[in-house]
Amino acid sequence: MNPKYLFNSLFAIVAILFCTVPLSAQVDDLRQDLTFFTQQQTVYQRWLDQAGFSEVLHVKDIDVEEQRISLYLGFEFQDIDSIVRGWEVLKTDFEAEHPVTLEQQLFYKATSLMEVRQSRIDVQIYDTYDLRKEPLFFRGIYFEDGEVKVEASNPRAKIREVFFDASDFQERGAKGDFQKDYDARRVFELIYEYATDKYGNPNCPDRKAKVVPLERSKRTLRFEVVDLCLEVLQDEGVLCPMLRRMGFECNWAKRELLTFTITHIETTDGFQLNIMLDGKYGPSLYENVRRGGYMNMEFDFDEELDRYADQFKEEIRTVIRRN
Repeated sequence: MNPKYLFNSLFAIVAILFCTVPLSAQVDDLRQDLTFFTQQQTVYQRWLDQAGFSEVLHVKDIDVEEQRISLYLGFEFQDIDSIVRGWEVLKTDFEAEHPVTLEQQLFYKATSLMEVRQSRIDVQIYDTYDLRKEPLFFRGIYFEDGEVKVEASNPRAKIREVFFDASDFQERGAKGDFQKDYDARRVFELIYEYATDKYGNPNCPDRKAKVVPLERSKRTLRFEVVDLCLEVLQDEGVLCPMLRRMGFECNWAKRELLTFTITHIETTDGFQLNIMLDGKYGPSLYENVRRGGYMNMEFDFDEELDRYADQFKEEIRTVIRRN
């Protein structure tokens, strides 16, 4: 075949492709293909099922505007603790076996199935779609400046850092190798024993507060304290003190639920503890508060939880230095 003819033929084919692809991609109004995009929700859900993501995530809705598509995903759980934990496990497991992040994978699949340019689509994930509630968990995944970007919002928690070095243990004759005596295992034992003693005596006569272990690994200790009262929220109102003076019982204090996540990090001259505290409260009338019955303290009692986090931090510092 004549090389010149072959080149001209190839050039013609490339020219045709170059002209036709932009035309198909430059549809001005995406709403013209609303039926197609709506159908692709089902396809995306099937992909979530096959990928093993549907135990945590599902397709909630899709919003098609003139120039942009937003795909909304929801969670299979109702309470925020299960949502956060489910997301963390899913993300960790996926990224341990893949070179891309979970957010990238969710975005790339949406782009592929919807057949639109990356700049014209986003994936949004909320813990709740109830307009009466403020979302606590959010992921917004989009493409900008040549890469996938993620906007993130997580439930707020009180985080306190405690640093220890040899000077903290001088009175006990600590030497340069004191870190071996205060490794994560030993420190976590001290903290858990202290929490068990501290919360073992209820502040209210009809409450049976207890410490529930959640996780203890090489670096992390997690536990929750359930059915507390008058711990963070110490206002009983006006009537309770009066009733007690008259010899009547009063158990109107809100039920409290505290969750502690503590990590142990070795430093060059000692170790550091990161203490994360989440607080919730529920009604006093029901002994067993149902899922979703607790409210986050950060909304209505942020200052009280702040003060309590500071107090607990200092208590832990004292406990470790004395032992």
